Amino acid sequence: RKSNTFTTAHVEAVVAAIHIGDDLSPGRKIIIQNLIKEYADCFALSMSEVYHVPGAVHKINVPRDKIFNTKVHQCPLTPLQCTYYDGVLDQMLEVGVIVPIAADKVKCVSPTTLAQKAH
Repeated sequence: RKSNTFTTAHVEAVVAAIHIGDDLSPGRKIIIQNLIKEYADCFALSMSEVYHVPGAVHKINVPRDKIFNTKVHQCPLTPLQCTYYDGVLDQMLEVGVIVPIAADKVKCVSPTTLAQKAH
């Protein structure tokens, strides 16, 4: 990490960013908040705080004869959705969360759905 994730400012920002439901008793809320504070280094407040784990490999065992869908069946996006996606993709590219690849290297695609949070 480039910064200390256990500074008071970072821990308080993490706790403030997490919504704890009203269905918990005050005592339980405190327990949850303390748990969040204990593991504050597991939460990223921005994409620039997300780092690659050295040596981590993501492998999906798929039979060699299995073919996945490589054609995008995305519902048309509104101009606002396009603007949102462009911004998020630019941000992810900038910090290295994703990288561009050639079309012939694509193994599988799936549509993306924008969903509004319930709270």
